[in-house]
Amino acid sequence: MDKIYYQLKLINNIPFGTFTGFPAFTLFSTAYSGQARDRNFINSLEQTLGREITYVNQVHGSKIITASAGGNKGEGDGLVITGNNLGAVFTADCLPIVLTDISGEHTAIVHAGWPGSLAGIAVLAAEKLREASGKEILAAIGPAANSCCYEVGQDLVDKFEKKWPLYVNKVIRKNNDKIFLDLSTFNEIILKAVGVEVFQSQICTICSSNYHSYRRDKTVLRQLSLVGRRI
Repeated sequence: MDKIYYQLKLINNIPFGTFTGFPAFTLFSTAYSGQARDRNFINSLEQTLGREITYVNQVHGSKIITASAGGNKGEGDGLVITGNNLGAVFTADCLPIVLTDISGEHTAIVHAGWPGSLAGIAVLAAEKLREASGKEILAAIGPAANSCCYEVGQDLVDKFEKKWPLYVNKVIRKNNDKIFLDLSTFNEIILKAVGVEVFQSQICTICSSNYHSYRRDKTVLRQLSLVGRRI
């Protein structure tokens, strides 16, 4: 397998991110795309890529929907893609996590804020892919709020400690009276615990002005992340 790493590329002179070497097709928009939830933007991207885009009404839960065609599939926070369509999630600090089997034929994508991460939505998606494929599963985590900036309260730490007591000390950082949570590392740990190899962009949306950040700007703007089989 080729080396897998995150890099930028231009589409219609607009920068997007992708995981080079990842078995499946991946694409991550940046702040330069404006509002990625806008239907005109989605339509334009569908025309450029020649594929339908599938998405859900995200509710910070753990429901994962299986889809073989484009369009809005209702409430949920994850998609398993079974056709030539592309699965999408919208984020502005939450984690976009893309998953695939080693062949790149079976793919999934999840939106994982702290509620979805706490519920283990990424592991649920990996299990669905493994049931469908029977092959090795890989995951990649796109730009999101990192532990350098993602400040949380003790009440949230207590929630993670109650459900994931073995891992919480590995993903909490304290600086004086402030507590920071590393959701990317948390998801990497729980995915690796079920045999999934994980890659990360290492980009913090709060730090970088190249990405929309709700924490930084209280913005309604969102990035779009995509996954699908390579065709």
